[in-house]
Amino acid sequence: MPESVSSTILECSAEALRTFLGRTSNLPQISDPELELEILSAPEIVAVGQRIEFRITAWGFKQRATHEYIIADPLQIIEDQIEGPLRAWKHAQQIEIIDANQCRLTDYVEFQPPGGMLGYLLTEAKVQASIQDGMQIRYDALAGIIRSGNLK
Repeated sequence: MPESVSSTILECSAEALRTFLGRTSNLPQISDPELELEILSAPEIVAVGQRIEFRITAWGFKQRATHEYIIADPLQIIEDQIEGPLRAWKHAQQIEIIDANQCRLTDYVEFQPPGGMLGYLLTEAKVQASIQDGMQIRYDALAGIIRSGNLK
């Protein structure tokens, strides 16, 4: 299965970052604005077995997806696509403690592009490029939130 790995170092504690990432209402703040992320249903706090249902605009199409949280540990969140436009999607967010006020966030995404006609538009290379662009936007947004003191 194709995968994408992205990483950044953030000037905050691992605990503060995990708390922020564990609040589903924070996700739109760190998502690519072009995706127009709309959370349709989600737990307030990420927990194993809970599902998040959302809608995004991607490649000119409104897409609806449901992901289930399969791991929600103090330094890791993993979600797996239950329903969505791609044949498979698994996103792991791993936090590594560097020191008391610095941590590394690494995002691992495994995916399978869609089949059928949509697969001709959403090739592996296009999905890969979109993930990389989206992660850079995510990391820049996180850094800005941290600088402004709003990592809550």
